[in-house]
Amino acid sequence: MFQRIINWLFVCLIFVLAYNPLVLAADKAGNCIAVHQDYTAIKQMIDDGRYRYSRAVSEQQLPEFSYQDGQEFSLYLKYAAKLVESAHPRAQLPCPVLTDTYKLLAQQNNWSATPVVSQLVAPFELRQEKTAKAILLIHGLTDSPFMFHDLANFYYRQGFTVRTLLLPGHGTAASDLLEVELAQWQQAAGYGITRMLKDFDQVYLGGFSTGGALILDYLQRQQAPDEKIKGLFMWSPASKAYSELAWLAQYLDYVPMLDWLDLDADIDFAKYESFPYNAAAQVNRLMQGLSKVKPKSQNRVHDIPLFVVASEHDRTIDTRATLDIIGSWQQGSKHKAVADTLMYFGDKKKAADALPASVNIVVPECGQNQLCQGIADIAHTAPTNAPDNPHYGLAGLYRNCSHYLGDIESYRLCKTGKQVILGEKTEENLNKTLPLQRLTFNPYYYQMLDLMREFMTETSSGIGK
Repeated sequence: MFQRIINWLFVCLIFVLAYNPLVLAADKAGNCIAVHQDYTAIKQMIDDGRYRYSRAVSEQQLPEFSYQDGQEFSLYLKYAAKLVESAHPRAQLPCPVLTDTYKLLAQQNNWSATPVVSQLVAPFELRQEKTAKAILLIHGLTDSPFMFHDLANFYYRQGFTVRTLLLPGHGTAASDLLEVELAQWQQAAGYGITRMLKDFDQVYLGGFSTGGALILDYLQRQQAPDEKIKGLFMWSPASKAYSELAWLAQYLDYVPMLDWLDLDADIDFAKYESFPYNAAAQVNRLMQGLSKVKPKSQNRVHDIPLFVVASEHDRTIDTRATLDIIGSWQQGSKHKAVADTLMYFGDKKKAADALPASVNIVVPECGQNQLCQGIADIAHTAPTNAPDNPHYGLAGLYRNCSHYLGDIESYRLCKTGKQVILGEKTEENLNKTLPLQRLTFNPYYYQMLDLMREFMTETSSGIGK
């Protein structure tokens, strides 16, 4: 409890500093966060797309990796780092976004005290001396491994070696998603998982959005689950698109000169803001594959305990489909000693009606004078980031405003206004007087960590001893 109070006071202090003109003035051009303070420059970047396209690098200069499980993970990390450094348009730009994970990585790899962009978006490994237990974390569509900097530090403090992957087409620029295929993501996920099972005795797998779907996709294609896999963590897992028109993306992608669903400024160093039709088409194929799985054919993977974090208000993923997947996972389950856990931001009764009674459903409560009091609801983009995340947290300079691309004045107010609504892009929130800033951090983050500790205690008996 004392630690949470300290964390909250720290967030409040940073919030005050973030809007201090002296602090803002210190962030001059030349680093990855200065651009967030100049709306005129942001608008120009939407128009010219300067960060939308990766660097022109010849095929001979691009690094290659076979994704065979015989390839050491250290070789994969070198390959991915070189790829990001070669193709990311801002790869070597100083980026004073200091997370605890970066500080650990700097110690372990003898890096400089201040990172550059490529070091924050590339995949990484936080190594423990004892390697009995480990977790692999797979990011979502348009994201990068930076999305896991907060959780990686948490798992490392619990004694885990932590690995992350960079999905093909990511970590460089949004244009690299124009040609990527689902099979490439499946190959990368398959390599990461099989390499984990080769290197460690007890393994957890964690995925955000598309990363979660890729883990489920991998498991459903195995003849039997590997006994080394002790549990799965899913944050806003991709199950079915919220939009009923998502299926059109695969057809629109074939239309000549119609490449982009959204054209944004791409000022966020850690993820893409512009969004190609092809990316939507590929993830939709992945989700359709999951929805076609019948409970009987899925029995072979049911014995792996599941921890899911989902929001009823999610406007990227249809949470009802996520509940269906959890329900299917439970059918025929033998791991009665360890209940699957759902941390749910929404109506508990609605979730309970959709799930077997064996699922442990936890809906966090918001007490007086807590950070959650000022939050409208929990967005798809929120669960993995702590409130004090220096980039996506309450005081972070980045603001998610892509939902206003068709209304440039609302976009400006969202990016620059001092009074905004924090929440999901629901119709109710968008119709309010104040502009909506899509939530990019989890106000219940520390409650989530407590639940995760309990889950790991129940599933990891004897690990590391």
